[in-house]
Amino acid sequence: MGLMPIGEFARLARLTVKAVRHYDAEGLLVPASVDQHSGYRYYRAEQVRTATTIALLRGLDVPLPVVREVLSAPDDATVAAVLGEQRERLAAELARREQALRTLDALRRAPERVPYAVGITDRAPVRLNGRTGRVRAVALDEDTGALCRVVLRELAEAGRAPLVAVFPLDLVDEFDVHVGVPAAGGDALLPGGPWATTLHVGPYPQLPLAYTALLENVREHGHRPVGPVTETYLTDPSTAEPEELVTRVAVALGAEG
Repeated sequence: MGLMPIGEFARLARLTVKAVRHYDAEGLLVPASVDQHSGYRYYRAEQVRTATTIALLRGLDVPLPVVREVLSAPDDATVAAVLGEQRERLAAELARREQALRTLDALRRAPERVPYAVGITDRAPVRLNGRTGRVRAVALDEDTGALCRVVLRELAEAGRAPLVAVFPLDLVDEFDVHVGVPAAGGDALLPGGPWATTLHVGPYPQLPLAYTALLENVREHGHRPVGPVTETYLTDPSTAEPEELVTRVAVALGAEG
């Protein structure tokens, strides 16, 4: 019948027996035969290609549903389309990681005090018209960017006024972010009173540098941050280079006691 035991099969596929069993448990690599008495698994040589495909995809962190989609694809065109989507995902992930490394380089080169000018002004209350969305702390830039794109599509006036994103002062695993533009009768209200503000010039992933400088200045001068925190995007990321992006970062302060 051309069957081989799991150990020999794993050797051919350059996998561990544990990995082969795991793929079976996930329903990705079902044995060609299982001995009813001993429970031993047996495989065919032609299943080696399937095992290698699974291992390569999982090594790229391709989700299990996508792996199943590749394995069950009816033709090469379908496989090519699925792999193309994964190639785009990996390229975006690589770009994100490269940006994180550049941010680390900027942090390493930065002096003890980052040269951000911080100002404190009294503001009148402002209403924002936009949308509220759920954001993950581990994907803050990605989720906020997606929310901004939704608002840009929905609000014509967003093309004429800078978008403002409103965040809580303290982050948790998931939280609500409101993105909108100033508008009378808007659905979100920014409180009036004292606000501390600074400008950041550079890529969005480097915004933590501005936050550190802003909040450290607030702390050193005895002010009390109460939130919310806002980011106002003063340049269009679709036309400006990442190093040219200008973002106003601000935090609401408590009244002086």
